[in-house]
Amino acid sequence: MAQARTGRPTRHAPIPRTIRDITALSAAAVFPSSFGLTLRGPEGDGDLFTGVSGSPATILEDAVDVVFEVAELSEGAGRSDDLLAEHLVPLGQRAMKHLGALAAGLADDGLGLRMSWQGRGGRTRRSEWTREGAQRVRALCEQSDFGEPETTTIVGWLGSASELRGTVEIRTDAGEIIRARTDAEVTAQLRGCFGNRVEADLEVATVRSAGGRERKVYVVLALRNA
Repeated sequence: MAQARTGRPTRHAPIPRTIRDITALSAAAVFPSSFGLTLRGPEGDGDLFTGVSGSPATILEDAVDVVFEVAELSEGAGRSDDLLAEHLVPLGQRAMKHLGALAAGLADDGLGLRMSWQGRGGRTRRSEWTREGAQRVRALCEQSDFGEPETTTIVGWLGSASELRGTVEIRTDAGEIIRARTDAEVTAQLRGCFGNRVEADLEVATVRSAGGRERKVYVVLALRNA
């Protein structure tokens, strides 16, 4: 999840060691005769956490928030799957595979999940994920078909950018708003391009759902002032 939120969503490439170390959770306690488990994040000291944007605590909590957001969006019989899909698809194929596997485990065993997370700043988040909600997530993840990525070049204005999340919004000359992730090399260049007219090389993956709807996932491979 952290790789999908802080960098480029991937299919098969190894997760960078810094991301793995920052988001590693260890079992701090288990509760006998129950399915309860307490997980604790790593300590953010030393040189282990260099080479990534944002603090280790922020990156870890952002990854945890993904699971909470997916669980909360999946609850409620009257909610459309569109909002949930709009949140899931940009995470990419690998993250959706893992979320789908977690949801499938809950749905197959008829289980729900009660979650609580306390961050270093004292912020606490709680949520419940029912079997029905997990089944919705499972279906969307398993029925989303990622096509082979294609490359294209666009020209437009860089309207917003986040170095922490590795995201940009580019308004093309045709008025279309492109929301995209950025490669690490591109993220480092964002300050020099912000608010400017830019030329961007994009990798575009088309994702088709079971109902036939198509969504596109954009990754900026190169960015330069136009």
